[in-house]
Amino acid sequence: MPTQDDYEAARALALDALARLDIDVCCTNAGLPLERVSAEKKRASVLYMGHTYDLTVCGETISLDENANPLKIPDQVLILHYLITATGASVQDRWVTFREVPSGSFYYPSFVKRAIIPLREFFGKTPDVLQSVSRRMGQIVASPGDRALKVFALPRVPVVLSLWKGDEEFPPEGNIYFDTSVNSYLPTEDIAYLAGAVVYKVIAMARDLA
Repeated sequence: MPTQDDYEAARALALDALARLDIDVCCTNAGLPLERVSAEKKRASVLYMGHTYDLTVCGETISLDENANPLKIPDQVLILHYLITATGASVQDRWVTFREVPSGSFYYPSFVKRAIIPLREFFGKTPDVLQSVSRRMGQIVASPGDRALKVFALPRVPVVLSLWKGDEEFPPEGNIYFDTSVNSYLPTEDIAYLAGAVVYKVIAMARDLA
């Protein structure tokens, strides 16, 4: 499990890597309009998990302005990796499981604990609660599953939380799906982290609505 120092080091590395790239190209590939504030300063708005954050570039200095919604360091690292990795590939609306992304099988046990088990345990018996959550974030989609919530966690990274109702023979099941383009926007480790972040965000919303 990464420590706080590990995440701070990862953020520093990501900021350094992004500073070496053409920020205009990175923002275009990530689907982020880049505004020139002054001769030295540019700003892009990043929609992440339903909140907007400002990425400010001033010379060689890059910062994420958190406004009223503080970002944990792992989330900052994820957004920076999104900008670094984004290729501009089209979102296909074709879905894969985490096992199907590169090296997904290696991270899969951790992914299950971080994302699938919390999803199944909280919503498994009441999947229709996702309908209420969709009024605040995301949208209900027809498949996969008996009930599925599609959330754009980042501008070009949709995530689908899917649930199957249980019966007398089988318990409820859940899974998480990603667009086939996901590795054009995030490394596999970040995909695993993002899935857990989406699940816990949706759980928190469901609790607020209860």
